[in-house]
Amino acid sequence: MAKRKTSGKHKLLRLLLLFACFLILTWIEIQEDVNPTSNQDVTITTSVILSTDDAPQYTGTDTIEINGGKSTFDDSELHFDEEGWISYGDLDELNRVTTVNAMITLEMYQTGTDANSSILPTGWSKSNQNDSNPKQLNRGHLLADVLGGSGEDWRNLVTLYRNANYPAMYFASEFIVSEAIQAGTTVRYRVTPLFQDDELICEGLHIMAKSVNDDSVDLNVYVFNEPKDAVD
Repeated sequence: MAKRKTSGKHKLLRLLLLFACFLILTWIEIQEDVNPTSNQDVTITTSVILSTDDAPQYTGTDTIEINGGKSTFDDSELHFDEEGWISYGDLDELNRVTTVNAMITLEMYQTGTDANSSILPTGWSKSNQNDSNPKQLNRGHLLADVLGGSGEDWRNLVTLYRNANYPAMYFASEFIVSEAIQAGTTVRYRVTPLFQDDELICEGLHIMAKSVNDDSVDLNVYVFNEPKDAVD
């Protein structure tokens, strides 16, 4: 009898130890789920537009890649109904441009228009139109005319220093997308200018593009809107 009683105690002790281990493991899993410093990988499942607060700091380069140069459009944003489209965001309370979204097809190539000189985007002022002036201002298209962007719509024109407009923005995205659509690729495209507080000239432009029917285009880049003394 004494032997069986000792065995029963051992069984009970083992059960208690197993239960304690279960509670400890459960507690650890809960803490990892709520702990913001957990080392778990974070997967972005929605399309993130860069905000002014976390925009890169200007260090002299014209552009910088975001997210390793990979776009973060979600599946719904990449859905293509066999027809191109453009959606201009409304002007904000200071009449600043906000964003443009587009699904760009071959049929939209070179269907846009030049910037209307009567449109004065926020921050615009007349500047000496010569190559020796680094602060020369341009009426820049959020969606380039070559990609179907309007130069008659206030919501598509933003004040840019000439270097940001060309060559920076052109070679960072517009040229790439233009070549792709001419080859028959359809491209999802977004441009978002970022303004600091109540500033009327944007700090830069966050640009994303992703081809929807092949893997030829996938970019995520920030273009700085800064004057430069020389343009290559």
